[in-house]
Amino acid sequence: MRPYSTEVIGIATAGASLYAAYAKTMMPLRMAAVVANCLGMLYCWSEAIYSIFLLNAALLPLNAIRLYSMQKLIRGIDAAIKSDLSADWLLPYMRPKRFKAGENMMARGEYATAAYYIVSGEIEIVETGETFGKGTLLGEIGLFAPDGRRMMTVRCKTHVQTALIDYDRFKELYFQNPQFGFHLIHLVVARLQGGEQIARH
Repeated sequence: MRPYSTEVIGIATAGASLYAAYAKTMMPLRMAAVVANCLGMLYCWSEAIYSIFLLNAALLPLNAIRLYSMQKLIRGIDAAIKSDLSADWLLPYMRPKRFKAGENMMARGEYATAAYYIVSGEIEIVETGETFGKGTLLGEIGLFAPDGRRMMTVRCKTHVQTALIDYDRFKELYFQNPQFGFHLIHLVVARLQGGEQIARH
């Protein structure tokens, strides 16, 4: 490869790396990192810098996987916004937790640390008598409560399989992708509107 071409690749590699460091959201950061890894491998191979070549070769699949994961999350959010505000797109970021019939999933006044997605079974909101089943997201409002406390008590009517997501993970996803926060607000507003309608009847 001609020296001039090598220098151009080296400058492009540095530019992509600087952009990745400057990027404030995860998608542009990962895309720039993938480009930087590819250009870095090409530059290091032409200059016989094999240790840095191997480093970029190792980082490339890691950045590509994270980029794919974020793209998948965005597609899920977009689809959910256009549909019925389903929270299925959250499942890859949650972990399983089981509850027995009669057990409280949440108690009014307790400190809120996580949200739950009902995979199977039925729960009851004690204060309102409402019953919900598979596909329901519960506890997300606690993330926005000023005092961080639960507003309702949720009791399991049957054995319940849930998927749990910690609020720290919620915040991480929000900062990685602002669209996540936008859709989360959609869910909260829909839940509050539903509560107002129940109160009027």
